[in-house]
Amino acid sequence: MILVAIGSNLNSDLYGSPYNNCIEVIKFLEKYFLVSSVSKFYETEPMPKSDQPWYVNCVICIKTDLKPLEILSKMLHLEIKFGRIRKFKNEPRIIDLDLLSYNDTILNDNDLILPHPRMHLRRFVMQPICDLDPEWVHPVIKKKAKSLLKSLAKQKIFYIND
Repeated sequence: MILVAIGSNLNSDLYGSPYNNCIEVIKFLEKYFLVSSVSKFYETEPMPKSDQPWYVNCVICIKTDLKPLEILSKMLHLEIKFGRIRKFKNEPRIIDLDLLSYNDTILNDNDLILPHPRMHLRRFVMQPICDLDPEWVHPVIKKKAKSLLKSLAKQKIFYIND
């Protein structure tokens, strides 16, 4: 599975709320990839914890013949299109797209690490992955998504009824 995390915690002039930013970026991603499934949407506390606004998060599964760095390039282009400006690590953002995994590929490149190096530590990533496939196995840790999720119970996350 090719998994992409989507998050937003700032309103945008183009699409409004963080939830709408996430919905709209999925429409743009569909121009580049086949979006085969979309998780539920969640409101989540910032990680690391801070006083910035809470996030809206989801994960999508895509299908494509593009290679990981080509996918990353498309995603970075979309972040810019949505108005994201990178100044500081872990800052609030209009849109955040992360390539979480590319099938069973393990990659440690200057521009991209696969699977995402902190995905298994974040409930806002593992909960949506479990929505898509609780049996998904992390390529490095070799544990199922549902097992990884159990260890993250203390992190605050709320399902958004759409």
